[in-house]
Amino acid sequence: MYFSELFQIEYKAEFDWFDPILENDTLLFVDPFLVFADSDSNWRQAYGEMMAYFQSAFTLLASSKLNPKHQYYRRTLSLMEFPEPREFRLGFAGKSSAGSGSGPGLARKVVEAMTQAIQRGIKDIEHFEELGILVSGINKDRISDITCNLLKSQLIQYTQEICHSLNVPMEVRKIRHSAYDEMRSRWMDAEHLTPVDPESNTPILLVPKRFLRELPTLSSDNWSEFLDTSLRDDLNIKISQGMKKEDFIALARSHPAVLRQWIQYSEERGSNPYDVDSDPMLHVNWQRLAREAISAEPVRETPRISNADDLLNFAHSAIEHFRRWVEKKGGWRAFWRDLKGLKSIPETNMQLLFLGVLDHYCEQAGVILDREVETGRGPVDFTFTSAGNFRVLLEMKKLTHGEFWHGLHTQTPIYMDSQGVDHAIFLSVRDSTSRPMNERWMKLDLEAAAAGEANSCRIEVARIDIMPKESASNS
Repeated sequence: MYFSELFQIEYKAEFDWFDPILENDTLLFVDPFLVFADSDSNWRQAYGEMMAYFQSAFTLLASSKLNPKHQYYRRTLSLMEFPEPREFRLGFAGKSSAGSGSGPGLARKVVEAMTQAIQRGIKDIEHFEELGILVSGINKDRISDITCNLLKSQLIQYTQEICHSLNVPMEVRKIRHSAYDEMRSRWMDAEHLTPVDPESNTPILLVPKRFLRELPTLSSDNWSEFLDTSLRDDLNIKISQGMKKEDFIALARSHPAVLRQWIQYSEERGSNPYDVDSDPMLHVNWQRLAREAISAEPVRETPRISNADDLLNFAHSAIEHFRRWVEKKGGWRAFWRDLKGLKSIPETNMQLLFLGVLDHYCEQAGVILDREVETGRGPVDFTFTSAGNFRVLLEMKKLTHGEFWHGLHTQTPIYMDSQGVDHAIFLSVRDSTSRPMNERWMKLDLEAAAAGEANSCRIEVARIDIMPKESASNS
């Protein structure tokens, strides 16, 4: 359910705020650079306050002479602890919006980045995201978390103003990390008037959709692109696709002046938010599309499940239910962000659409469909579970995935062994008809049989073809 649906608001594209899905985090992130560059002076001031907070911590750390036992060093660590701001329903969190949280581990990484900067002669920071270029582990999710934490008081007020204008009811709830005690230099939990999700009894906070991106403007991806196009010859280095993030971090550490040059270049070039309303990557509208799919392909009957084979057959029938919508009812269009260039949406969003369409279908049969279930050796894409604790694992891979065969031969058997499961389905999504991909498509049954025999397990194959279809009149 979307926020607008919960409070019976007719959502309009001209709304300034992002309409979050309440049960699932949306794979978009608040980009602090867009706050910095905003035309609204109030948001620019809020960004200035956020950077002043970081600068004071930067100065405090420098005063410790980078001694981990110094009280100023320990104080900096506490200032850099930012819990997951679950109220926004953004970022990485799999099926639910609970998130994995962040705290001391993130603080150590941020302070490590600040230490690296100080050791290389950087005496202040212009944008805190540059710390993510100096140390791995400060990814887009963490940058967004930090931004939401430091702007939380402004975003609470922003949410309250929207709710007042739309007559959305609010209740008093405690929000973590929402008040800063200047005297004690410490973040406090405080009570605020906010809209509440009745399902989880948790507060909801809204953000301006013009602050959302898939990647921060100042990210390692853009840094590497800048090096490749502008400074490769100057630095006498060879930028290749095989370079790892650690290689770009090493370049940033050894060339702090170039890092600052990139930041200035980014400020002059500017940045654009993700287009939430057209949603080319299907980060937001997958739930609405899932409902349309359910209407287009209604459930006819649900089988009774009394053993593992029944559940395996049910899982295949669920996939077939989804496949009919994709291949016969025009659902394949949802899988492409660009039909002309044939660029498909991310695999994770394909999985969300699969979950959205089949969740109700499974529920009617008394089957639980879980996404990204932790196996102890990594997360499996889906698990079908029925009464009697019968389970079937499902791995879903684009045909063009770089680790397609690794997923079949290695990952799937490992997940099955970790979960003590004898049955799995390897679902291939066909997103190319090139000759190598056609060969891969045709070899899949043989390879699955070989993987099952080698690992003494049963891996079956399912296929969904999302390639564009001709209309009936042109077929």
